[in-house]
Amino acid sequence: MFKKLGVGSELESYCGRCKMVLNHRVVAMVDDQPRRVRCLTCNSEHNHRVAKAKTTTTRRATSSRSKAASSGSKASAASKWNALVSNWDDAIAKPYNMYETFKVDDRITHVTFGKGIVTEIPGPDKMITLFESGEKMLMQGKVRA
Repeated sequence: MFKKLGVGSELESYCGRCKMVLNHRVVAMVDDQPRRVRCLTCNSEHNHRVAKAKTTTTRRATSSRSKAASSGSKASAASKWNALVSNWDDAIAKPYNMYETFKVDDRITHVTFGKGIVTEIPGPDKMITLFESGEKMLMQGKVRA
C-alpha cells in the first residue's frame, strides 16, 4: 500500500544540480501530483522530475574495448571497496550526521547505506563517500536552523 503524497512528503526525484536521483521533499502539489521539490542533499528547489528508466534499446552498440573498460571500472570499484573495508575498525567509525564536518579517509556509518569511507570533499558542505553500493554525495557541516 502506497502512502499518499502531500506537501512535506519525501520522494525520489532527479536533481539537475547533483546530477543524480536523490531524496527530495515535496514543496508544491498540483492535482495530487508533486510539482515542486527541494533536494535533501544540495537544498536546491526545482520542478519534480521522474527518474528515467534505463533502456538498452536506444543506445548505440559499443565496442568490446569500452565494454571491457566499464566492467573493469566496476571491478576496480569493488576491489577498492574491499581493500578499504579490510582494515575496518568500528571504534574509529563515526555515525553520519549532516551537522558534523568530515575529512577525506574518515570512516562513517550511515543508517541507510551502511559502512562508508569519505573519498572526496567537493565543497565545504558536501562530501563523496564510497559505500558498498557505490559512491554517494552527502551533506556535511549544515548549520542548524
